[in-house]
Amino acid sequence: MIKIEQLAGIVLCGGRSRRMGQEKYRLLFGGETLLQRICRIVQPEVSRILIVAAVEQQIPQSESNIQVLRDEFPDCGPLAGIAQAMTFLETTDAGPAAAFVTSCDVPLLKPELIRLLRNQLTEEFDAVVVRDAQYAYPLCAIYRTSVAATAARLIASGQRRASALPENLRTCWLPLDVIRNVDPNLESFMNCNTPEDYDKAKLVLP
Repeated sequence: MIKIEQLAGIVLCGGRSRRMGQEKYRLLFGGETLLQRICRIVQPEVSRILIVAAVEQQIPQSESNIQVLRDEFPDCGPLAGIAQAMTFLETTDAGPAAAFVTSCDVPLLKPELIRLLRNQLTEEFDAVVVRDAQYAYPLCAIYRTSVAATAARLIASGQRRASALPENLRTCWLPLDVIRNVDPNLESFMNCNTPEDYDKAKLVLP
């Protein structure tokens, strides 16, 4: 287990939002944008937040412990964003030991889930990732910053699947049955990829 002071947050929002038809990070959800909401949920659970955004995205700089990185490899998917952010953190003086990775389009993310993942990161693992029988969730996971080299190597080899990263690490795979202890309805995994997804998520908003 690592402490909050040792954990950063990485929020990926550089996607093209093609299925949504408009930029997801700017969509309103309960009086705030999706990006603002995710940062608000994650912030108490980490020491700092890195937002990985596309060059043209207009990201307001609000909190002192929130920093924006611009995509070095546009259109290369979330794995490239993870690699860039992890490299940045690993080369920062007194940087965090690990980072919780999420996307900007999961407005029902539970902070209890972040704590559960953090508690599972022991010395024997490089990552803690949720996985069910058929699918892994590499964008709801904690990775040690030392995985930066592995992520960069995968990108250099032409790999684009984010799930390839935990597949090449010492990963603690958490089944959904464990996640249900802190998120019974698995709302943390409700992505707003389409207008229909967005409307469905808003119905769950308290």
